[in-house]
Amino acid sequence: MMRIPLFYYKYSLMFLMFILSCSSFEQKNLIIPKLFSDGVVIQRDTLVNIWGQYLPNQKIDISCSWGFDTLTFSDSSGYWITKIRTINNFDEQSITVFSSEESIKIRNILMGEVWLAAGQSNMEMTFDYCCNSTDSSSYEIKKANFPKIRMYNVKKALSNRPLNNTDGKWVSAVGKDIIDFSAAAYFFAKRLHLELDVPIGIIHASWGSSNIQSWTSKNVLVGLDGFAEKFKTLQKDSLKIKKTKDWYSQLDNKHSGSGAWDLFLSSDILPRKIGYFDFFVPGWKELDIIGKDEINNLKNDFNDWRELDEINIIKPILNNSNFSGAVVFINEFNVDSSKSFSYSVTIGPDAGAPFTLWEYDIYINGEKVGSSLLDLKEYTYQFNKKDRSYDIDKNLLKIGKNTILIRVLGYASLGQVKINKIDKIDVAFLKNWQVKLLAEETLQIDNFKYPYTSFYNYSNKDINFSDIPEKFFLTHNTPSTIYNGMMHPILDYTIKGFIWYQGESNVGEGGIAHSQYKKIFPLMISDLRKSYGERMPFYYVQLANYFNYGGMLPYFRQIQSEFLNLKNTGMVVTLDIGENYDFHPSNKHDVGNRFALLALNRSYGKNLIDSGPILKVVEKEGKYLNLFFTNTGSGIMKIENDITWFEVAGNDKNYFNADVDVYKDFIQLFSDKVINPKYVRYAWSDTASATLFNSQGLPGTPFSSEYLKLSNK
Repeated sequence: MMRIPLFYYKYSLMFLMFILSCSSFEQKNLIIPKLFSDGVVIQRDTLVNIWGQYLPNQKIDISCSWGFDTLTFSDSSGYWITKIRTINNFDEQSITVFSSEESIKIRNILMGEVWLAAGQSNMEMTFDYCCNSTDSSSYEIKKANFPKIRMYNVKKALSNRPLNNTDGKWVSAVGKDIIDFSAAAYFFAKRLHLELDVPIGIIHASWGSSNIQSWTSKNVLVGLDGFAEKFKTLQKDSLKIKKTKDWYSQLDNKHSGSGAWDLFLSSDILPRKIGYFDFFVPGWKELDIIGKDEINNLKNDFNDWRELDEINIIKPILNNSNFSGAVVFINEFNVDSSKSFSYSVTIGPDAGAPFTLWEYDIYINGEKVGSSLLDLKEYTYQFNKKDRSYDIDKNLLKIGKNTILIRVLGYASLGQVKINKIDKIDVAFLKNWQVKLLAEETLQIDNFKYPYTSFYNYSNKDINFSDIPEKFFLTHNTPSTIYNGMMHPILDYTIKGFIWYQGESNVGEGGIAHSQYKKIFPLMISDLRKSYGERMPFYYVQLANYFNYGGMLPYFRQIQSEFLNLKNTGMVVTLDIGENYDFHPSNKHDVGNRFALLALNRSYGKNLIDSGPILKVVEKEGKYLNLFFTNTGSGIMKIENDITWFEVAGNDKNYFNADVDVYKDFIQLFSDKVINPKYVRYAWSDTASATLFNSQGLPGTPFSSEYLKLSNK
C-alpha cells in the first residue's frame, strides 16, 4: 500500500478551506432593502410591509422573534412583498428572512412610532451645518442619550425614472452620532419619545434648494400645465443623461474626489489643507491645493499639456463639450533689459462664458499677482463684461523668459490675456497657450449655498478627453427627480405620518408659480397617501421671515394657510423664530417641538393646544374692528413691539398701521387714518415679526381678510 505523505493532507486541507472560503464571495440572490437593516425601527401594533428580491417564483419564509411567522412567494421578476404583524413591545427584536438556500437576519429591531421627515435645507439642517449653527448644538450633542430614538438618512439620489433601492443606515441618538441628524426631526422625535415613552424612528430625506416639483411624481405632474412637455424633453434627453452618468462612473473608478467647495477653497492664500466642508459631505478625501504642482514647477516640460490653436478656446480638445472644474492655462513672455518698467496683466471679457465662472488666480513665476474672487475686486461678479487688470511686482520678474499661469475654478474659459508695459505696449507671448485639466465638476452650481457638487481629480495621461460626452445633468429642481431617487424606494415602508419643511425655493417665484404650488401640494399629499394610507397625518411648516423674498412671502404663507383645509394636516407657524437675514434660522428646537404638538394632539389624542391663534371672525364696531380667534388657549397675548404688524384699510385697500387693544377673547384695532375700516391684515411682510400669541406662547398665523372667508358682523 502506497504511503501518502503528510504534507499532502496538509495542503489538501488548505485547498479545501480555500474553496469553502471562496463560496462566501458568491453572488447572493436574496436581497432586502437597506431600510431593513440592523437597528431598524418599525411601526408598532399594526401590519407592516417587508419586501425584497429573490429568484423568480420562489418561497420566502419570515420568522419574527416575537412569535409571528409568515410566508410569501416571489413573482416572475423575483420581487416579493408581504406584511408582518407587530406588537406593543419595546424590547430589541429580530427578523429572519429565509429562502431555500439563504437567510438574512435583521438584529436590534425596535417597534415604535415611525415618521418620515422631508423637505429642503431647513429640514436637512444638522447640528453641524455649513451655513448656520443649530441652536443648543453643543448641549444637545453632549446630552443626547436616547438609544431608542433612531434616524435613517436617505442618501441623496436623482433619477429620471423611479428607483427601487436607496442607501443609508439606522443611527441611534447617542452623543456625537446625532451630529448628522436633521435637527428639526430630532427635536420632534425627542419630544415624542419623552411624551409617549416609546421608540421613535425617523426616515429623513431632504435636499437643499429643492422645489416641490422635484418631490412630486410624474403621474401627478404630467396632468398640470407645462409638465407634459417637460417630461417629453427629459425622455428625449435620456440618452444624454445615461452617457453623462457613464462618463462620471468611469471617473469614479479611477480618481479620488472632493466636495466642490473643498476645491474652491483650495487657494494658496488659505493657510490650511482643504476639507472645510468634510463634516457636511462625509467621505470625501482631503486634497492639497489644486494646481500646486503646476504652479510651483517652473521647469514644466508640457508633456501632458494640450496646446490651444486659439486663445483659451479649449472646446475642440473636449469634444466640443462645456467643461467645468479646475483648469490651468500657461504661457511664457520675455522681459528685456528694461525691467525697471512697470508691468501688468489684463484679462479681457469672454462674452461666451456663463455667469458660473467663480474664481481664477494669476501667477507670475510661481507667485500670485491677482485673484478674481478672494481679492474681492469690484467686478468679481461681472466676469464677461469688464477687463480685469493686475499690477505685477517688478521683483517677481526676471530678465529673459518669464512664466504666467492662470488657474481657473469653474467654467473652463478666459478672455484674451495681455501683458502690458507701463507705456501700454503689449508684450508678445512666446508660444500658443497650453492648458491642463486638473479636476472635473459633475454639476456646476451658480451660488454659494451648498456643496452638492462633486469634483474628480485626475491626470490627463489616463483620460481620453475626446470621449467627453455632451453633458446633461438632472438637478434637484428637475421635475420628479427627487421623488424617483429618494421617495419611490421608501413608499412601501409603513409609517405613522409625515413632517415637511419646504417651499423656500418656490416662494420667490410668485404669480403663476404660486398658483402651481397651490395645485401641486394637495396632489402630492394625495399621491403619497396612496402608498402610506388615506389617513396619514401630514404636518408642514409655514415659512419663516426672510428679507429677500421680494415681497412674495405673505402671499405664499396665505396659500400655506389654506392647506389646513386638507384632511389630516397641520401647520407649524415660525413667524417668531425666523432670522430676517439668514435663510436658515438656527432655532430648530421650536420647529421640532411644534411638529410634536401637532402629532401629540392630532395623532395621539393628547388633547393639547397645538397651534397659535387663527382668525375666525371680524366684527366692525364703528371705526373699530374686533378680531376673534380660535386656538387661544386661556387667552390672547400681545408682545410689545415698535410695530404691531396689524394694519387696517378701507374700501381703497390702502393699509395703515393699527393700534391694538387686547382683551381676553378678542383684540380691537383702530387707526385714525382709516375712518371706515373694512379690511385687516397681520404680519403681511417678508420681515414681519410675531406680536400675537396664545397663552401657550404659540404665535398667531399671518393673515389678510382679503383672502379669507370670514364671519363678519
